[in-house]
Order: sequence, then C-alpha cells, then structure tokens
Amino acid sequence: MAAVFGLVLIIWTTTASERVPEWAGSLTELVESSPAWVDALLELGYLVSLIYALVVTIALILGGPARRSALRDLLIVAVLSLGMVVVLSFVVNGTWPYVLPEIDLQDPTPRYPVARVAMVTGMLLVAGAYLTRPLRRLGWVAIVTTAIASVALSYGNPIHAVGSFGIGLFVAGSLLAVVGTPKGYPSPEIVSQGLRRLGVDNFDIRPSAEQVWGLVRFEARDSQGHQLDIRVHGRDSFDSQLAAKAWRTLIYRELGRTVSYSRLQAVEHEALVSLMARRAGVSVPRLEAVGNASPEVALIAFEGGGVSLASLDSSRINDDLLVRVWENVATMHAAGISHGSLSSRAIRLVDDQPTLVDFGLGSLSPGDDDRAGDTVQLLFALAQLVGPDRAVDAAFGGLGEEGLIEALPYLQVPAITASIRRQSEDPKTLVSALADGIVERAGIQRPEPVELRRVTWQSLAMVALLLLVAFAVIPIFLEIDYAQIWSVLQSADWVLVALGLIVGQTQFFPSATATMFAVPASLPFWPLITLQTASQFISLAIPSSAGRVAMNAAFLHKFGVSVTVALAQGAIDGFSGFLVQAGILIVVLLSGNVDLGLEINASDVPWLLILGIIVGLVIVAVVVILRVERLREKVVPIVSQAWGALLVVLRQPSRAMGLLFSNFVYWNTLGLTLWVLLEAVGSPISYGAALFVAAGTSLLAGFMPVPGGVGVAEATMVALLATFGVDQSVSFAVTAVYRVATFYLPALEGMFGTRWLRRNDYI
Repeated sequence: MAAVFGLVLIIWTTTASERVPEWAGSLTELVESSPAWVDALLELGYLVSLIYALVVTIALILGGPARRSALRDLLIVAVLSLGMVVVLSFVVNGTWPYVLPEIDLQDPTPRYPVARVAMVTGMLLVAGAYLTRPLRRLGWVAIVTTAIASVALSYGNPIHAVGSFGIGLFVAGSLLAVVGTPKGYPSPEIVSQGLRRLGVDNFDIRPSAEQVWGLVRFEARDSQGHQLDIRVHGRDSFDSQLAAKAWRTLIYRELGRTVSYSRLQAVEHEALVSLMARRAGVSVPRLEAVGNASPEVALIAFEGGGVSLASLDSSRINDDLLVRVWENVATMHAAGISHGSLSSRAIRLVDDQPTLVDFGLGSLSPGDDDRAGDTVQLLFALAQLVGPDRAVDAAFGGLGEEGLIEALPYLQVPAITASIRRQSEDPKTLVSALADGIVERAGIQRPEPVELRRVTWQSLAMVALLLLVAFAVIPIFLEIDYAQIWSVLQSADWVLVALGLIVGQTQFFPSATATMFAVPASLPFWPLITLQTASQFISLAIPSSAGRVAMNAAFLHKFGVSVTVALAQGAIDGFSGFLVQAGILIVVLLSGNVDLGLEINASDVPWLLILGIIVGLVIVAVVVILRVERLREKVVPIVSQAWGALLVVLRQPSRAMGLLFSNFVYWNTLGLTLWVLLEAVGSPISYGAALFVAAGTSLLAGFMPVPGGVGVAEATMVALLATFGVDQSVSFAVTAVYRVATFYLPALEGMFGTRWLRRNDYI
C-alpha cells in the first residue's frame, strides 16, 4: 500500500512540478515569511535529519550479523532513491539535483525533486522496522522537518517536497514488500499463542532449519509429544511471498499459477489441496490446524517428523523407495491434483514411508503442462541424487510409461525450476541423459528441435550497407540536406524524444502477451520478452516474419509444444496481428481523419469477380493437394494440427480476445511512439493519423523481401507523413528516430537477448 501511494504521489507531482497551486504558493509564502531564528532552526534541522539517518546506519553496522540484512536494505533504498531523484531531475529540469546544498550554494531556486527528502524518507522508513517506537517517531519528525526545511530554504516548493516524500515512500514500500521486515515475521511466542487459539497445545517451538522464501517455518511438539511442522504467513512475510511468486512466475516459471491474495486464502488453499490428496490415497501428513492466528498472522500446521529426501545419502535411497515415491505421484495425478513445486525437498521419509508435503502451489484443476511439470521436476531432482538411469527406471516402475511419454516434450532445461537447476553442475547434460533414457526404454523417437538460422557478419554488413544507401538516397529524392535534418533534431524537445524512445521499447510487452494467449503452454514472461528482442535481431538475417516464426517455434519447443503446433501458433499470432492492423487502417480511413486523395468509387469495383477469383484459386489449391500424394502427405498433417491449434484459441473466447487485444495494444504502442516524436519536433498530427502511418508503414514494408524492411520502411513512412502535411525534412528526421526506437535499438538489444536465450537453453 505504501508503494502504491508513493507512486501516485510521484506521478501527480511530476506532472504538476512546474505548476504551483494557490495553496502551495500560500504555504511557501508562510514558510518564507517566518522569523530568522525559525529559518536557522530549519536549516539546522535539514542538516540534522541527514546526520540522524547516518547515525542509524552506523548503529546497524555496529549491530553485528543480526543487523546485516537491515544494513543491506538501507543501502539499497538509499541508492534507489538517489537514482530516481537523478532521473526525475534530468527529465523535469535537465540538470543534476541538489545533493549537498549546504556547501557553497548561493540563491538556490526550487528544483524537483528534493534529494534529501526522498533519501531520508526511504532510509528511515526501512530502518524503522528495526528500531524501537520512540526512535521510529523521531524518524518521522526528521522526515517532516526535512520537508518543511526544503521549502523554507528554497530547495523546492511544497509540491516538490510532497513528490520527494513519495519517492522515498515508493522505494521503501517496494523493498519491504519484496524482502519483508521483522514486523511481518512473527515471533515463536505469537505463533504458539495462535496455535492455542486454533485448538492445538504446543511447546518447544522454534524456527525450522529449512526456511523458504516469503514465509517462516517453525517446528514444535503438541501435548502428546507429536512433532508439528508449521508454516506461518505474517503481514510482510506474505507481501514478500506474493512479490516472490509474481517475480519468479514471470522470470523463471518456477512457481506455477497459484498466487493467493490474502494470508488466509494461502493457508486455506494449501489445506484444501492437502486434504483432497490425502482423501485420494496420497501419502500426506495429517493436517493439525489452519486459520488466522491473529489479525496479522495466518498459519497452517501439519504432523511433522521425518527427513527430506534431499538430505538423505544416496546409499539410503533404494529403488523400492523411489518406485513408491512415483506411485504417490501417479495417484495424485490420477485424482486430478498437481503439486506445483515437486522436488526432493517436497518428499519426506516418515517411518520409511515417502510422504508428499508443501502443497501451497498445488492445483485441483491442473492442465497437462502442470502434471508434466511435476514429473520433469521430480525426475530431474531424483536424477541428481541417484543418477539418470535409476531415476528413469523408478519412474517407469511407479508412474508408468504413458505418464513419462506425455512429459517427455516438457523435459527441457528451461522447464526445470531455477532452484532445482542450480543444484546440478551440468543441467543440460543431465536433461539429455534423462530424455535419452526415456526414449530408449519406451522405444520411441525423440522430436527434433527447430533449427535456427544464425545471424552472420555478412548479413549484418548487408543490413548496414542497405541502411547507409537508404539514408543517402532518400534525402536526395526529397531534395533536402542533412543540415535541415540536423536543425530539426537540434530544435526538438529532447524530453519528449527520450519519452518516445522509452515508449518504443514497451512494444515487447504486448508482443509477449500475444504469444502467451496464442499458445496453450505455460510460458515464463521475462524470457518471452527477451524472445521478442531476439526476433527483431533475427529479422536482420531473414526477411519478413519467417525468422520470427522460426525463433518462436524453437522457444516453444522447449516447453513441450510440438514444432508443427508451434509454427501454427506463430501463424495464428501473425494473422491476428494482421487482422488488427487491417482493422485499424480501415477504421481510421472511415473515420474521415485521413484523406489519401484516392478517387475510388466503391460501386465501380467488381467485388463479385474478385470474390469469384479468390474462391476459384482456393478450390484449385485444395484439389491439387488432395490429388498429389506427396503434397497431401506433407500438407494435410500440418493443416490438421494448425486447425486444431486455431480451434483451441477460438473455443476459449478469453484467449481469442486476449490475443486480439494484445495486438491492438502493440499497434497503439507504435502509433503512440510516432505521435510523441512528432510532438517533440513541433509538427503534431492527430493520434489517428499517427496510428495510420505506423500501421501502414509496417504493412507495406512487410511485402518487400528486405531484411528488417531497411530502407523500405523509411521511404514508406516519409511518404505517408507527407500526405498529412508534414515537412519533408521533419518527416525524415522523425522517421529516423522512430526506426531507431522501434527497430534498430531493439535489434541491438536482441543481439544480447539471443545470446542470453542460447546460454540458458531457451532456443
């Protein structure tokens, strides 16, 4: 909540930094008209607040190892706050902020943001979690004093002070949501009292040696001497767990799809999945208690005891034990339940009986990829303990051949969670050995991955040559010189130019979500974003969309999607993009905002003849394919799988709408980029016209077999902008910056993105 409120303050004050409301002006006059001794006190307070923050930092340093995490958080919030201040200062003022204005600064002018207010706010809010109540109150006094003093000393006006407070609030709140604080991690006493409220007497309660991200685990004994395993969600611990789930789902795809929105929902979900698994015959610990232990603490307690499989020596793990582990998994999947985080740590050996634990990320309505995810995670984890041969043999004995064959397409390095993958010295070799073992044992053929065409130095040199020719020839045809173009760029509003460059980079987000909606598999978001930049880079070597489709197919193959279906899904994504693109062009034309000067009477067009020709060509193509056996054997299976992929999308309206909406956002992102750049050079056109030019340029340039549309796209955009009355020198300058923002800069990013994807075995 603090981070959200701080972000609202930042947005409001940034947009209003140059406008001083009447109330703010009155407050400034009041502060500035105060007596001299008040000014002296405020100047002293401005300095003392910084000293107080430094004293708190030193105290944490001297606090020893117990305070190291607090010191880390303090340094992070100080660096991030200062970084935001510097960025905003350059965006708003075009210069550095005041950092130490007490030193040789005469006649300051109010400047947004105020670095001291932002840094002191962030540091003291983070440190407050580790301080006593009187010191926390003193911290708030220091924050308020710093804000008031910044106005009295003309380092900023009231709007600037409020915005700077928002920066500190946003940075501190975001950091505490991610890492948590002692206030949110309950003490053993609070947990013990909570258990008693839920009807479980306990004693000898202590933190567990095995802790997981985002919550606290305790061990205890009940009144009968039975061990208890307790998982506790405190206020900040739950916030950090939620942030961890969202982050790791986006980046690593390692936490499945279950993201609860309250502490009580989290523990109730785990309790329900555990009870249903136990009811189905899966060996699961007995549930002892679940619920809210206090207004800020929710907990779930199971019967404890035993040791995790990960902590056992491999000599103690026999084949019979491994088979019984897989039998538990088979029973769970047959009951329509997935675990979500199945590894050797999620299996405990209690009285020689393997037991599944930690169902917090489980699902009662899993998809095929969820069950396959359980299988490949556990197979990889067990192979680390006993080797790939024994792991595969046990899986065949307990899970069965069918379950392993279904999971085989998902047996790829990217599908293994980062936490499990890091425990192997060579995860790629281990995955290959497991896949070979399944293929050999089942007597099947392993699907081949998509072969990618690499970008060569020759292809890059060709693109560079095309670019040089285009930027040399186009100005000649337009009868403009580079002095005119440079003059346009010099007079541009570079804040808006920077904004246009930033907006241009956001095109990858809707592109990534479009792929997610087009494909039934669960995909990691960050690698998917990186894939979009890599697709821009590969287009330097392969014209049109062929490179992008091949790159997507190679990526999707790593997540269990067959090559044919992956290619079909890429075509579906591309076709939906074309539909949205064509729809935008038609709507803008019909709206009357665009006049291309075309004298075409719709009644004179022979629509029936055109339709008849199209239908005739389709019929001839179908007859030829069905009659020629070689064509039929190649085309029919591909069309069949593509049709099936299309039906998957059409049968789920939410996915179809998500796909279309993602493409709609994508084209509007490009349109907004062009509109902002035109505003920056002082030649604005309507947003609809900018959208039309961006979509039309992409459509027309796509018909030319030129890598990246280099030269063609530039010439097309210049011509389209001219139809809206944009001066030729201005249109060429804007086109150059637009192409840098939407293609050349992303292609450069894609060069590094491609390397990252290859290094992490995503393609």
